Amino acid sequence: MEDNAVESTEVSAKINLRDTLRQQLQDKSETQVQSEPAKETESESQEPTEAQEETPVAAVEPERPLLVAPADMNAVEKDAFLNPTPANAHILQQYLNRRAYETKTQYDRRMQEVNQLREQTKSYYDAIKQYEDEYAKAGISITDVTKRAIAWDKAMQANPVETAREWLESYGLTMDELMQAPQQQQQANYLTREEAERLAEDRYKALQGEQEKKALEYYNQQIVNSFMSAKPLFRDPETASQLEAEMTPVVQALNGTGRYSSAQEVLETAYNYVVNGNPTFSRLQSKITAGQVVQQQQATTQKAKQAAKSITGSAGSGTPRVQIKDIRDNLAKRFSGE
Repeated sequence: MEDNAVESTEVSAKINLRDTLRQQLQDKSETQVQSEPAKETESESQEPTEAQEETPVAAVEPERPLLVAPADMNAVEKDAFLNPTPANAHILQQYLNRRAYETKTQYDRRMQEVNQLREQTKSYYDAIKQYEDEYAKAGISITDVTKRAIAWDKAMQANPVETAREWLESYGLTMDELMQAPQQQQQANYLTREEAERLAEDRYKALQGEQEKKALEYYNQQIVNSFMSAKPLFRDPETASQLEAEMTPVVQALNGTGRYSSAQEVLETAYNYVVNGNPTFSRLQSKITAGQVVQQQQATTQKAKQAAKSITGSAGSGTPRVQIKDIRDNLAKRFSGE
């Protein structure tokens, strides 16, 4: 009976333990299944909302374009172009001023060449312009007429007789018809002695006046060069170009008054008028003048220091003592005024 009781107890214990483990595993699996939706809900709650995604971000500075420095720049200007800073901005300013001056100078030179060519061709244009419409109505180009006229002239120089015959035949004439026409002799006009002398005198006066005009222009140019070299505003080419452009009409107006005895006085008056009336030039002039005053003060101070060092004794040591041997020597020096 006791053995049976022990076995039944062991069997029941094993069964209870197995059931207990199975129940715990089942409960654990159910718990995990129930907790997974909660985790998903929690993860969804942690996802950023659209409002959070639209959080403002610091503006990113746009990337500076990579450029190649102009070919006419020197090494210093190229370095300032590729690495611009407030410290080297004046280098770029000087380059821009120089390029503006060179561009304007080149443009003025080209325009001067165009005007010269226009003056050279003006007489030819005026000569053929009055006949251009007439030939155009006949269907003939004025250019062809000009070329044929030059060709006839060259042919006359090479073979005048044959060319004259061909020219007459081109107009329906023959040499015999030309010989039968009444001939008109032209008498040459000769100058008298008085007329020749008067003509020579007029030419001499014109030549002398032209030479005096050239000499006066050269003298005035020297005065202008000297005046510009003495003014700091003319050191920069672009500034000098603008200042010269504004001074030109003022100089012309002052010369027209006849109240000034020299070109130097006219230039000085025009310069002061333009500089004082233009805020840009006036500001530059003030800065230059202030810098010159500072330099003069520094030079004066330096000279004073050099003079102080040349005096016997150190600075602040008072009047140097006179070496006296005895009282008699002292009295002698006093009576002599030393």
